[in-house]
Amino acid sequence: MRAHEFFGDLYNWRRPSSDDVLRGFLLLLLGLTKKVVMADRFAQIANGYFRDVSKEPGMIAAWSGVIAFGIQVYFDFSGYTDMAIGMAKLLGFNFPINFRRPYLASSITDFWHRWHISLSRWLRDYLYIPLGGNRRGRLRTYRNLMVTMLLGGLWHGANWNFVIWGGYHGALLSFERAFRRKRSPEPALWRILYPLRAVATFGLVMVGWIFFRAASFGDSVNILHQMFLVPNGRQLIPHVELVLALITLILALVEEKKSWFERIALGPAWAYGAVCALLLFSVEVLGFTGAAVPFVYFQF
Repeated sequence: MRAHEFFGDLYNWRRPSSDDVLRGFLLLLLGLTKKVVMADRFAQIANGYFRDVSKEPGMIAAWSGVIAFGIQVYFDFSGYTDMAIGMAKLLGFNFPINFRRPYLASSITDFWHRWHISLSRWLRDYLYIPLGGNRRGRLRTYRNLMVTMLLGGLWHGANWNFVIWGGYHGALLSFERAFRRKRSPEPALWRILYPLRAVATFGLVMVGWIFFRAASFGDSVNILHQMFLVPNGRQLIPHVELVLALITLILALVEEKKSWFERIALGPAWAYGAVCALLLFSVEVLGFTGAAVPFVYFQF
């Protein structure tokens, strides 16, 4: 959080309202569910694949292993921020939203408006804008985007894979800015094209996660080779996890259009209680019960 946001709440602290308590408790349960039901289950698949990528050759195995990590890292990051925001609300503090359904993004630019919003704001305000932003012509704008994302990658760790991951996103952002239409398509055409754009953006983000997760540059190249040039392979994601992923996709699409979370948090008591009970039931029945899986972001 920015200092002025946090200290504004601190110096003007007020006892949390009943709405804050309702929202906070529901966010806390939602974040816990994301972590132990989704992130930790998919972590087992991703960790097994990335531990030795040569054991699972083929295009299907590579894509399913990488997608498993993509699902893990989102629900891990989003889960811990939901819990943090929820606990803050219970104590009378208002933390800003940090993830806004990034895998529904229709472009890489849109993805970075939705993914880890606090980091995106920091990179924009303390790197991109001081470098000149988009005020000094196209070439310098592309340079500023690349430098910002390269440094953003390096911030995650002194590892060439993180630098490549940052450079990859910088190149995609620059490409989009270079070829962005001056006028948006007609609304009807935009709605028709959205699913294709969202799937393409999801695929590009998954390719980037290879460098974020792989143990070495050599493993990254091997995985890319498997994903695009080696047919067949074994599907690594079990049916239960596939069903869970489908359910969360449907919930995300509904939230994008209808804001179901706010409706439940401030809706009838029976609906609120039913959702809380369902989340607790999911944690108990579907939560991963093996060895503890640390939050991915703890390493940064």
